[in-house]
Amino acid sequence: MGKVVIIADDLTGANANCALMKGIGLRSASITGNIHEKDVTDIDVLAFTTDSRAMSSDQSYKRVKKKANQYKDDDVILFSKRIDSTLRGNLGSELKGFQDGLGGRLAICVPSFPDSNRIVVNDFMYVLGKPLMNTDAGKDSKISAVSNLVTENFKKDYQGEICHISIEEIEKGKDHIRDKIIANKDVDLIILDAITNDQIEMIAEASIDTGLKFISVDPGPFTKEVTKLLYNKSEISTKAIVVIGSVTKVTMNQMKELEDNFENYRLQVDPSKLINIDLAIDEINRAINLAKEKLNDYKLVIVTTTPTSIEGRLNLKEISESKGISIDDLSLMISRGLAKIASEIVKKDRSISGIFSSGGDVTIAVTEELGGQGIEIREEIEPLVAYGRVIGGEVDGLKIVSKGGMVGSEKVMIKCVDRLLNKGE
Repeated sequence: MGKVVIIADDLTGANANCALMKGIGLRSASITGNIHEKDVTDIDVLAFTTDSRAMSSDQSYKRVKKKANQYKDDDVILFSKRIDSTLRGNLGSELKGFQDGLGGRLAICVPSFPDSNRIVVNDFMYVLGKPLMNTDAGKDSKISAVSNLVTENFKKDYQGEICHISIEEIEKGKDHIRDKIIANKDVDLIILDAITNDQIEMIAEASIDTGLKFISVDPGPFTKEVTKLLYNKSEISTKAIVVIGSVTKVTMNQMKELEDNFENYRLQVDPSKLINIDLAIDEINRAINLAKEKLNDYKLVIVTTTPTSIEGRLNLKEISESKGISIDDLSLMISRGLAKIASEIVKKDRSISGIFSSGGDVTIAVTEELGGQGIEIREEIEPLVAYGRVIGGEVDGLKIVSKGGMVGSEKVMIKCVDRLLNKGE
C-alpha cells in the first residue's frame, strides 16, 4: 500500500497529524531532516514541516512546491496539506505551491476540528463558540487569520477558483455531497462546512466515491478519515493477536467464552518445546509462519500454550527436578517463547490493531521483545485489566491490553479484544 504524505507549515501541526494517524493503526513519522528511502520503508505516513507559517507568501509557496514536487512521482495514496486549525499562516500560497508541485490537482478542504471546538457553518468559523476573529488566534498580529470566513482566508494569497459547499448541502447526505463535488470538479479548491465528526466522515466517504484524485486540506480529522477509507480495512485496526500463557481454570473458561464469540484461529504452541533449547527455535518459527498465514483468513489469532483442560498442563515441578532448572526459569522460557512469536508477527504485519496478553510475565516479555520502554495506561477495562499503548520500540503506540491470569469476569477477554478491534483511539 502507498504512503500518505502530509506537508505542514510547522512542526507542531506535523506531529499532531502523526498522532491522529497512529490512532488508526498506521506507522507515522514527523520528518525534520533529509531522509533516505531505506529509512522509511516501514513508515505509512510521512509528515513534513516547511516551517513557513511566518514567511512571506512567495517564500512559503516555493518551499511547499519544492517538497510536493519531490514526492509527486512516488507511490503516494494521499497528499495532504495540513493547515492551522484557526486559519493562520499562508493558506492560499502554500496550497497553490502544493498543487503546482504536483502538476495540478483538485483540493478538498474541510477546516473543521470538532474535537478541538473548531467548526464551520456557512463558511464562518467558530472557535469555542466564538467567531474566529474574536479569539486570540484572530488577533495574532504577525500571522493571524484575516476573516471569520474560511474562503476569505484562502483568497488573500490564492490564485485559483474556490467553491464553497454549505452545511445545508452537507446535511443532504453522502450522495448529494459526492454529486456537488463532481459538479465542481473543475474548480481548484472546494471548501466544505462541518459541525460534527460524523459529517467529516461522511464528506470523506463522498470525496472518495467521486473517484477523483485530490489533495486533502485540513487540520487533521478529514485527512484521517480519508486515510482510513483509502487503506483497505483489512490493513488497519481490524485484527488482533491474543497471547495466553496462563494455565489456570479461570483462564481456560475465559478463553472458551472468547473463542465462542469471535471467529478465530487457535494456534497451539507446544510448551515442552519452548523449554527445550534444541526444539525452541523451530517451534517459534513454525508458530510465526502459521500465524502470518492464518491472519489472511482470521481477524483474531490466539497464540497460546494453555491446554483445553487442567489435565493437559505441564508438570513443571517434575520437569524442574529432571532438568535441574528452576520452575521460575522454565516459566520464563515459555513466556519468552510466546512473546517472541507475538512480537515477530506484529512487527511484520501492520494490519494488527493490537495485542491482548494474559499473564504478567507474558506482558512484560512481549513489551521487551517489541523494544518498548513501558506501557502508557489509558483506561481500566475491569479491575486489574488495563488498556494502553506501548511506549517506544519498533511499534511505538501499538495498542495493548493486559490482565493477570487469575483475574477478570468470565467474559473479560471478549471485552479486551473488542477494545482492540473497535476503538481506533
